[in-house]
Amino acid sequence: MTHHLSDDADLFYLLREFDVAYRYAPHGGSAAIRAHMRRVRERISRVLKDNPAVEFTVPSRVPVNAHMTRALDNGQQDAAEGFVRATAKMADRFAWQHGYEKMPAALARKYGYADILGPGGLVRAEDIALGFVLFGPGCVYPSHKHDGITESYIVLSGACSQNDIGVFRAPSMIFNAPGTTHTIRTSANEPCLLAYAWTAEPQDMGAHKMRFSRTRRPKDAPGRS
Repeated sequence: MTHHLSDDADLFYLLREFDVAYRYAPHGGSAAIRAHMRRVRERISRVLKDNPAVEFTVPSRVPVNAHMTRALDNGQQDAAEGFVRATAKMADRFAWQHGYEKMPAALARKYGYADILGPGGLVRAEDIALGFVLFGPGCVYPSHKHDGITESYIVLSGACSQNDIGVFRAPSMIFNAPGTTHTIRTSANEPCLLAYAWTAEPQDMGAHKMRFSRTRRPKDAPGRS
């Protein structure tokens, strides 16, 4: 028997939390952020209306999930508590992954993400991806970019910085236009949980590969052994 979104109350309400967050979060007067928020809402509304099948996904963990309980506990005492409670109800069903074929061992212990909506999510969509990123304390997520994808992150728990420009705490939104190179750092003492929304044309979303940016050295710079 096919299991549809309307049959899955916890998942339905979690998608509603994304919709509410992107409906009422401040855009700070930015036309680009406002347009992105509208696209996210429209695509979530389409999914809720279409009532698609829910895919069976085997839950999985990565090392950083050792910090998930702490992140959820902290988040339920902060400004995004409703969103965090809805996330906590679904957390045992998430399929956490790294997404990179090769990555530094230190990062593999302090980072993971889980899709709930998107090409590989519990609910399939081709032009939007929703999910969560969990960073452990003291994580440095190296420089990277996503071509063809507009991305945003809402802080649910903890604190982080991007490109050393300001500090983001719940329920702040981090916005990156397509191709924006960025580095993320988290505080030394607590994990950081982010909810993300990516929007793109289906061909860009489907062709996306996760890779870190390469830092180019001047030709006369000394090499390393």
